[in-house]
Amino acid sequence: MNKKLFLSMCVAPVAAMAFQVGAWVGGPGQYPQPTQENVQAFQDLQGSHLDLISYFALFDINDWNATEEYANVAKENGSTLVVTWMANGYGAQDLVDGKADEYIRDYAKGVKNYGEEIWLRPLHEANGDWYDWGVGKAGAGNTDANVAEAFRHIVKIFREENVTNVKWVWTTNASNAGKGSTLTGNYPGDEYVDYISIDGYNWGKCQSWSNWQTLSQIFKKAYDALAKIDKPLFIAEISSSELGGNKAEWITDMFEHFATDFSRVFAVMWFSQSKEANEGDWALNTSQAAVDAWKAGIAKMKAANPDNGTAIKPVGRAANSSFRLQDGKLYMQTSKALKASVVQFDYQGRILWQSAVQHFTPGVHAIDAPNTHMQGVYRLHIQK
Repeated sequence: MNKKLFLSMCVAPVAAMAFQVGAWVGGPGQYPQPTQENVQAFQDLQGSHLDLISYFALFDINDWNATEEYANVAKENGSTLVVTWMANGYGAQDLVDGKADEYIRDYAKGVKNYGEEIWLRPLHEANGDWYDWGVGKAGAGNTDANVAEAFRHIVKIFREENVTNVKWVWTTNASNAGKGSTLTGNYPGDEYVDYISIDGYNWGKCQSWSNWQTLSQIFKKAYDALAKIDKPLFIAEISSSELGGNKAEWITDMFEHFATDFSRVFAVMWFSQSKEANEGDWALNTSQAAVDAWKAGIAKMKAANPDNGTAIKPVGRAANSSFRLQDGKLYMQTSKALKASVVQFDYQGRILWQSAVQHFTPGVHAIDAPNTHMQGVYRLHIQK
């Protein structure tokens, strides 16, 4: 009797996928990390499981060995680690010129050996003026063009090392800062990106220069700009201050937008750490009302968008396989030998097309698929 495993790989915005919840979980101390204890504490706080766990890794400081500790925490928790990969000390042209290649290549080898799916978002918020790779940073020599090329350069190194278990995340800040910054100008191209995301915060009155803003006021301009990019979209960093308004009501309003005019959002990741005087009170549990609003919101989103088999995270033998569209053609890459057919579904779960059963060897395979111009979900239907 054949046993069937399914692998979902999304190549366009997926309206029918299960809604996912993640967080930078924070914790005690000035520099908390997503340890098992801190992850569990956040899950206890929200009363449910975390699909995504955030981690920040700095070039040259946090190598794969440092990251793997938290990747294993995510794995044991049944979650996916989302690594914000920060090229501190490097401008975009430095990366293009190969000055960090040794570090990047070593990291790629570690990710490959790890084997589980991991999301990497390098060069995030490049439309700001606060990071070394930011287009808006005065005198840094960064442009939309060389930031995009730096992103592609990083991805190419991973491909040279035959890493197949990474989802590449491109992130824009919700607003531009600095001369020359644009919301989407540094996008590296569909071939190099799996998911797109936005970072944004409601600073409220916690700074002399800040005012209370609604979610729509913060995110709408970026959300509308990203409508031109045909990739699944999520919120990679979000939080609100308590100062200047009602944080609980702000969170409730956030989820209402996700269910209506921000319906492309398939996941949200709360930044739950209140920082020192120079930043805001971002922790989720600054009030019980805020926690209750968060819990109610995720329950509502999960109920409206259940896991119907089109979840992003691959499972089973096919966890090291992936699909991508390039120049109108479909490619499937696998690190294992498989006997399978390829199935294309629409977002209501209806089969649009299915190939004959084939024997796939490890490597990249061009799939003779019709309708590659149509938005949908590709799966492997694996035979045993």
